Amino acid sequence: MTRSLAAIACLIAAAGFVVAGAGILVRQVWSRPALIAAAAFSALLYLLFWNGKMQALDDQGGIGLLINLALLAVAFLIRWPVFEG
Repeated sequence: MTRSLAAIACLIAAAGFVVAGAGILVRQVWSRPALIAAAAFSALLYLLFWNGKMQALDDQGGIGLLINLALLAVAFLIRWPVFEG
């Protein structure tokens, strides 16, 4: 049951990244909030499904968490292009 829930949640997160990327490509105003939401949701998934052990973090999604943190840093700290709505 938990594995199915995790798989569905990961598909939702992936769809959020696809939507955010498409929004960036077509220069939509909502692309930045979509990217932030997808990265935050994906990072939350890692924390929720993490087994609490510090061994083999790369097998548990630790690399994905680092990527999410980098995306959030880019979205919040770097000057984002302003798209007209």
